[in-house]
Amino acid sequence: MSSLFRTFRSRVRNVFTVAAVASLAPVMIAGVHAQTKIVEGYVSDGALQWPEYVANEKGWFKANNVSVEMLSVGGGAAQQLAAGALNIGYSGFPDFIRATNQGAPIKIIINGVNTPPYAVFAKPAIKKIADLKGKIVTVGGSKDVTLVYIYAMLASAGMKPNSVDYIYAKATPDRLAALISGGADAAILYPPFTFKAAASGFTNLGDIAKYLKDFPFTVWATNTNWAKQHHDALLGYVRAYSRAVGWLYDQKNKDEAVKLLVKYAKSDPKDAAETYDYFTKQVRAYSSDGLISKSGYEKMTDALLNFGDLSKPVPPPSKFIDDSYVKAAWKLAE
Repeated sequence: MSSLFRTFRSRVRNVFTVAAVASLAPVMIAGVHAQTKIVEGYVSDGALQWPEYVANEKGWFKANNVSVEMLSVGGGAAQQLAAGALNIGYSGFPDFIRATNQGAPIKIIINGVNTPPYAVFAKPAIKKIADLKGKIVTVGGSKDVTLVYIYAMLASAGMKPNSVDYIYAKATPDRLAALISGGADAAILYPPFTFKAAASGFTNLGDIAKYLKDFPFTVWATNTNWAKQHHDALLGYVRAYSRAVGWLYDQKNKDEAVKLLVKYAKSDPKDAAETYDYFTKQVRAYSSDGLISKSGYEKMTDALLNFGDLSKPVPPPSKFIDDSYVKAAWKLAE
């Protein structure tokens, strides 16, 4: 074989190699930057979803190759998560534990709000907790976590759970509407609806945080079948979420945070500013590490034992909780 032919063949091979690599480059680049869509569902827009608003607005989900579709689904997060219509869901912990206990492929992955950001407001004629006896109180549901909160408040006044009558509305705006319309004598509310109730002259009977400590309120859960196939995407979500919590607690970000709540939740700017102070300074509502403590788990399961949703012996936390994502990703600092 002549040296001239060998040189020609080598050049042809190099041309085809370069062409092949060039043709693959867009695919490789697309793979690196491909975003996994995560569909999340929660009760309603408001301060509880503040970390997601921040992570979305700041581009932190996108930076972790995740795109998030945020859906308000009322009280159906657990059911839709179990059915696979949602990838992650946000609600009170009882909803998810019940679903898991009934065989749904669901596990809690983040302790979202660890301090109940709730207060109970009542008609002006009602001045103290004891005055609620025989009255109608609106809570989130017949086995909702807000009912646990009311029980604790009533107990502080020496009252039993059946000392009052209950009507149910999952979302806080609906409970406030029941109070304003006269359909309820008292309502359990969270900001900014607490501020609206106060401005309307209703009596503030007190914050729930006074009666319950280390008691998870709202948590994030995932469909485990989906999570097995999308581990990196879920880890990316948790990283962005945890970063957003840290950002919210940094007081220098207050003005920007308020604007985001106004933008996403259509909140009044004054209400949003007061909500920020309440959530980040007064009760420090968002869990600082995303974990559910041993005592928190015991309080959760005790409540469900009382509701009749669990029986002894209580299963270990691992049946209901997968904290591996939080442990791998949680960082409070930007």
